[in-house]
Amino acid sequence: MTMAKALTVLKTIRNNWKKSLVVTAALSYGVSYGKQVYETEQLMRQCCKEAAKYGDVPCPTNVKPRHVTIILNPAAKKRKAKKLFENYCVPLLHLAGIAVTIINTQSGSHARSAIIDLETPTDAIIVAGGDGTLSDVVTGLMRKYENNLQSVKQCPIGILPLGNTNTMASKFFKKYTDLSDIHHMIDATMAIVKNNFKLIDTFEIKVLEDNSDKFIKPVYAVGSIKWGAWSDTHAHIDKYWYWGFLRKYAAYVFSGYKSDLNWNCNAILKYTNPCKGCSYCYSREISSDQSARSNRRWWNAFLPKTRTFVPDNHVDYSKVINEDCGTFHELSISTTELHIKTENVNIPVQSAPLLKVAVAQNNVDYISFVEEGWKQEKYDKSLVNPILDAKYIELYPEIKNENRIFYIDHEEYDLKPIQIRLLPQSVTIFYPGNS
Repeated sequence: MTMAKALTVLKTIRNNWKKSLVVTAALSYGVSYGKQVYETEQLMRQCCKEAAKYGDVPCPTNVKPRHVTIILNPAAKKRKAKKLFENYCVPLLHLAGIAVTIINTQSGSHARSAIIDLETPTDAIIVAGGDGTLSDVVTGLMRKYENNLQSVKQCPIGILPLGNTNTMASKFFKKYTDLSDIHHMIDATMAIVKNNFKLIDTFEIKVLEDNSDKFIKPVYAVGSIKWGAWSDTHAHIDKYWYWGFLRKYAAYVFSGYKSDLNWNCNAILKYTNPCKGCSYCYSREISSDQSARSNRRWWNAFLPKTRTFVPDNHVDYSKVINEDCGTFHELSISTTELHIKTENVNIPVQSAPLLKVAVAQNNVDYISFVEEGWKQEKYDKSLVNPILDAKYIELYPEIKNENRIFYIDHEEYDLKPIQIRLLPQSVTIFYPGNS
């Protein structure tokens, strides 16, 4: 009887194989989804218990509870950022006893103006977005405190990886095989709860030789400046949305022959070499610090006064002589892709703060363009090779087309001659690790 029923079932499946495949696929998806929901619930349960331990610690009567200001980009992560933030970040912050004020950004420059206009006392600013939002927040802080780096350092920045690109945040995270996005959001939130700090480099970008009547304020970034054909293609991947998950590969296939990409990145590069610290640097820092103190405003009182950052090596740089410090060198560049990056992670203690300049090969054929683009998207493999290290850079690109652009932390800017100044260890971030 049992054998007969089994044969009947097999016969039914054979005669209705299309429906059977659909049902099997649906069951498989349901099991996988259910497993993911269960694992996510268990993970959040465990982290909530850990966060609650911090919230249960009695707060002294003369100390106010911690307060953080969230700069949330609701359009990030294909408009899923707000929901992800509310599901995986807010509960941990509340359980830890941290008061939260949320500012939803409405436009590309809203984050900058929100920081500049911020008058509410806050212990930290949390970026719930991607690289562009982080760059805007750093720019807003730098402009608010008029290059008073000590004041900027005393206002830590949290990075919740909720953007389409999270280059800086991804450098700090462990690699997970399952639920990696959720793990990363939780790790970043717990770094805020645990008050883990790390100092990182930033760089200032000013426009040179601008003919417009309106003064262009400098912008600040923590990651990179990119200029070239691959960067142009990467920025327009979403135009190929109809290719689904293959769109990032299709973009290079269909863009490799277009003439509107930055195929010829020709420029004059003037730069100074990195310096670990010397009398020349020391005199400039003293001058900058005196200027910053004279420009203090009433809202500087809102900054926490309890956090101080002392360098590991107590060196009297006023007595260190470096004759090459501040000396300009010049280099002519012709390439298909130019990157200028900070070295914010895993820098040896002995190395000097630096900007790394890297270029790709020139005159790239179509096949090589597609192959290199795919490697970059799939393996996050660099397609440029370092050529020099610098502390200060002036870049004079050869501009033949007014519509050309370059990318500062993945945000688009008009291609113009620029000055790039490294600001070592100038911003404090919450770091998911023991640093």
